[in-house]
Amino acid sequence: MNNKSPLHSPAFPAIDLVPKKETETLDFLQQYPEYDGRSVVIGILDTGIDPGAAGIRYMQDGKTPKLIDLVDCTGSGDVDITYKAQVTPCDDGDEECYQVECLSGRKWKLRKEWWKQPPASDRLPTVQLGIKRAYELFPNSLVTRVKAHRKQKLEQALGGEAAKVRQQLYKWKQTHDKRKATYDQLREKDNLQALLDVLMDQKDLEEDPGLVLDCIVFDDGEDMRAVILSDEDKGKDGSSSIQPMTSFAKELQYETISTLDQYNYGVNFYDDNQILSIVGDCTPHGTHVAAIAAAAEGERSGVAPGAQLVSIKIGDSRMGSMESGSSVARGIIAAVKLGCDVINLSYGEAGQLANEGRVARLAEEVVWRHNIMFVSAVGNNGPALTTLNSPGGITTCIMGVAAYVSPDMMKADYSLFSNTTKTDDDFDMDENDEDPDALVGTSYTWSSVGPTVDGANGVSVCAPGGAIASVSNWTMQKSMLMNGTSMASPHACGCVALLVSACKAEGIPISPARIQRAIENTAKSMPNLTNLQQGWGMVQVARAFQQLKAVRDIANEDVYFEVNVENLPSNPRGIYLRQKEDVSAKRIFSIRINPQFRRVKDLDETSQRSQIDFEMQFNLFSTASWLKVPRYFMCMNNGRTFKVAVNPLYLEPGVHTAKVCGSDSEHPERGFLWSCLVTVVKPLPEEPTVELPSLEFEATEIKRFFVVPPPGSTWMDITIKDCRSAKRDGDGTTKLYVLHTVQLLPHTAYRETSTQKYLNLLPSQTSICSISVEEGVTCEVDIGRYWATSGISKADVTIDFRGVRPDPSELCLRAGDSFRLVRAQSDLRDEIISPTAKLSSCKTALRPKQEGTISPLGERDVQPWNEKKTYELVLHYEFSQDEKGSFTPLAPALQGVLYESTYESQLILAYDGDKRYLGFCDAYPSSISAPKGLVVLKMQIRHDDPIMLEKLKDMTLWIDRKLDKEISVSCYSTREDVLVGGKRSMKKRTLRKGTCASVFFAEPPSSKIPSCREGDVLTGTVHFCSGDSTLPGDGKRPGGFPFSYTIGPKMDRQSSEAEAVLEQKDERTPDERLAEAIRDLKVDQLSKLTSAEKESGLFETTYKELLKDYPAYIPLLLANLRYLDSLKNRSEILQTILQAADNVIENVAEDELAMHFGRRLDKEDTKKMQRNKDLEKKKQQLIEAIVRKSLALIDLKDQHNAPQMFEETLSKLKEWVDIDSNGKYAALALERDSRSGRLGLVLKRLNKLISKNNGKDTGGARPLTKSDLLQRRCDVLRELGYSALAEREESMRLITKPRDYKPF
Repeated sequence: MNNKSPLHSPAFPAIDLVPKKETETLDFLQQYPEYDGRSVVIGILDTGIDPGAAGIRYMQDGKTPKLIDLVDCTGSGDVDITYKAQVTPCDDGDEECYQVECLSGRKWKLRKEWWKQPPASDRLPTVQLGIKRAYELFPNSLVTRVKAHRKQKLEQALGGEAAKVRQQLYKWKQTHDKRKATYDQLREKDNLQALLDVLMDQKDLEEDPGLVLDCIVFDDGEDMRAVILSDEDKGKDGSSSIQPMTSFAKELQYETISTLDQYNYGVNFYDDNQILSIVGDCTPHGTHVAAIAAAAEGERSGVAPGAQLVSIKIGDSRMGSMESGSSVARGIIAAVKLGCDVINLSYGEAGQLANEGRVARLAEEVVWRHNIMFVSAVGNNGPALTTLNSPGGITTCIMGVAAYVSPDMMKADYSLFSNTTKTDDDFDMDENDEDPDALVGTSYTWSSVGPTVDGANGVSVCAPGGAIASVSNWTMQKSMLMNGTSMASPHACGCVALLVSACKAEGIPISPARIQRAIENTAKSMPNLTNLQQGWGMVQVARAFQQLKAVRDIANEDVYFEVNVENLPSNPRGIYLRQKEDVSAKRIFSIRINPQFRRVKDLDETSQRSQIDFEMQFNLFSTASWLKVPRYFMCMNNGRTFKVAVNPLYLEPGVHTAKVCGSDSEHPERGFLWSCLVTVVKPLPEEPTVELPSLEFEATEIKRFFVVPPPGSTWMDITIKDCRSAKRDGDGTTKLYVLHTVQLLPHTAYRETSTQKYLNLLPSQTSICSISVEEGVTCEVDIGRYWATSGISKADVTIDFRGVRPDPSELCLRAGDSFRLVRAQSDLRDEIISPTAKLSSCKTALRPKQEGTISPLGERDVQPWNEKKTYELVLHYEFSQDEKGSFTPLAPALQGVLYESTYESQLILAYDGDKRYLGFCDAYPSSISAPKGLVVLKMQIRHDDPIMLEKLKDMTLWIDRKLDKEISVSCYSTREDVLVGGKRSMKKRTLRKGTCASVFFAEPPSSKIPSCREGDVLTGTVHFCSGDSTLPGDGKRPGGFPFSYTIGPKMDRQSSEAEAVLEQKDERTPDERLAEAIRDLKVDQLSKLTSAEKESGLFETTYKELLKDYPAYIPLLLANLRYLDSLKNRSEILQTILQAADNVIENVAEDELAMHFGRRLDKEDTKKMQRNKDLEKKKQQLIEAIVRKSLALIDLKDQHNAPQMFEETLSKLKEWVDIDSNGKYAALALERDSRSGRLGLVLKRLNKLISKNNGKDTGGARPLTKSDLLQRRCDVLRELGYSALAEREESMRLITKPRDYKPF
């Protein structure tokens, strides 16, 4: 037994936390310490960088700035600061400060010394004001943390108050008998219970508005400056320790929102200082990426610690860090304006097309015109082929990077161990002793794999894809482990920065073509990985630099070459033979090589001459015997073609790759100048069942199989059985397998046909996965061992193709069709069918409220290389949400594409009727929660050609809403059964192989149709197979087949006899009818006088004349009351209003009304029906007069015995209406409860009114808006002493009814 202590084990390999050995970075920096990224600016297009994170703000010397700018390209941090206000002297006489009342209503002190050029002594400065909710800036995880803390604090604050109220309730119950208590005593108990309910309402605690930030912007005489403040910043005298900030690049200043959140931010100003941009980050991803590329943190520094950083935020905080087309376009423009040498994009989405779209064209300008090296992640969607993300993996001008994990990373970052277990004696084991089960370097299982959909390699190189590096302070940790191609890309980007730094120092010409070619030609091919996984291999910085030095003086080294296959549709960049017909014969292809030169703004003789004189003699190479190429090729400007032959006939099933490569015959030391990838996929023989027995997996191995679903296939069941025996192999652990299937369809992103499952299997355990397929299209089936799984892995795999093929495959039913016939065919085997159809959502079409407006955007959207502006089209839509719920905006013509979109972007912002922001939707539809009531959608579409926007000025938008209850659609075997209906629906049955069954889907009955509009479309799915639990897998096609039903017009409902208005014979004489008609017309015209006519005294004059003729005519008296109640000097004539109200009340025969409405009405008696109509009108006139009198008495307050008169008048009103249940009388009910001191009941009533508010006021003579109700609730909470709730309420009021819609 060795007594050596484990504490003497080797030192921790901290150098591997941010790996550098794999790419020769350590060797390079040791040899060239001055070429550490100096003089290089890296633009990080990501989620934003925290300026306070470790190693980010300064270089190693602690003085030289590293992070030199922060910009937000998303608009999520934008604040409208168009509102202007003049400061005032301080209320407390402080002569060193000004004072300003902000949009929140809070007053702040501004130090006079902040103005470097003070205004004239007789003038006070003007400031610009805005308001921003902190939660709109914060990442979701930070919002969750802050809310939890604030909730805890609030619960603590309210807990004591709740205890007091409980004690009062207990005392009431001890001293009162509920059965004998008086009305007032019971109301007192109700009041206490209402207070307790408010204090204990968890729902109210969950709806936390967070901090509401006051934004104060001013011109100090030299720069624009901003102060961003919240209640937490405010001292007792209204001052704050926060200092005003100018644009970050000028002074590199940042602030923190609060001590709790630790959220750091800077600011910028745009659009003639009409927009304040608050720049933070929306996840720690961007800071982590920046740290890998260039952090200066000693041993844990990034790859290029001497490089400077620019944070270009493209992750939108409104969308949980998702990017938009506009944010990426702005980011690319910003990279040029800010002088970046290299940019990194660790973002991407599945694309339908390769090397297409507006973003690709902008990237080309950046790379080929401005000499900026563009590096990007290829995606984390593997291990199947052609799972590369756009733009990094599919855009020619971008260097796409895959992710690799080395054994050293596995030990230091992931704490992995080999399958060999060490004992105490093993601590003497030498580090170089061979471990029979040593960790093996590999790509991550999920790292995306080439080729692109058009056959290009996609992956340029690979780099270490994990690190424990700095993250944002708000995460409450210094560093974090992250992995993926998002981490590999900044590593490669850092390597590029080292090479650019070295080239600048040694005077070597720099161009993206030169740099990328050197990196690719010197990359190290990693064992166990294909070129589709690793591209040219692992970046090797030292070798790449030697290559750059070797070719520094060779002519045309900066020329890059476009490669296209001319005799294939769309001229793809490679040859990709994937379908069965593609590989059934020898093929000849024409490859075009077209040299490209740096784009210049102004042509000159030198640039023109270089193109004319360009000629190059190439030696051509093939890397496989089945690919035949010519030996020589002469190329000149404008390009030439040559032919190659591909013979896939004798290749084994699987994937095979080869390259056509060209080298300069005069300078072979340059390496390959271009290449064209050829990928051949040979599927297994087409069979209904494919057996793959006894698969043994090496460490990290992925086995690829390609199968062709036979005709009639609609899904497949894949059975995976772990073949280990716990008893035989001595291994009872689970093994993590990955199953990934992909079919590629034209103009369809791989994500639409990709299924990925991770399966943890015990020995002998079986898992069955059902996956939908398209017949006849090659399907890749990958089974592999997860990269971090150790030990032996064995499995049996079976692929069973199943299917019932419907004709038509998409079921569309319209109102009036009665039924739709579908023929279901079984081509592969006997299937049990039991057709079911369900409609689950409703789609409503919306047209813009008016034609959209087109206008140019601001400075952030101007392309610096040609001064071309970007334009926006803004469309306004509205619809009514019948109940609280969610909806999804759909713009089918624009959504589903992002980077490859022809348009730059489309953004949809949703608001309620009070302009409160509800949610955001972009390229990929997402649901938005909305309250009951009006919903407003503002849609922005962007393009640099306004003509393209003109086409969409009246574009239809669809709203998709889930039905409260799914609608089941009946299925029948015959047409006759449809008409008979009832219990004759189609039964479960066996559909024999090669046979067909008719299925009739009946139109749903009108009783099942929800409250939708004519033309709305109900959508759902149809399943034909039973999905019986006794069957393997799902037993049916996952997702089913699409089904839609178009709603027709509704039948007009005829009024019943009881509801019909019975006509009564008019017994008045013609003269009487004429006289009354003239009277009514005069009174009606009196009420319609314009404001100007009323101000001229015309109302009073006319009213007096009419009063002589009709002194007791109630509509005339009521018109006068309404007029008086609307005057600007109303508060001065309250006694006159009371008299006018009494005039109306006195002329209404209340006893007659009471007697009438106390009896049941004979609806068959026409005279009584007409009299009821007349008396109902008088009743409403009486009620209105009493209400207006009550309101006047409220405003009189304590004058002229008003309180007692108010109680008497309110009692009279309660004889006619229930003021507690009708919101029209809310102002009176609230006043009554307030006067009685029952503030708990006031709060209860306010809560009820607010919850029912749907963007409308309460109605009545004194309507209360939602803002009024919220302010009233806030005042009551303060009166009760519940300051914590009152502060929250004040913030809620500010965000619930903002001044205007948010900027895009």
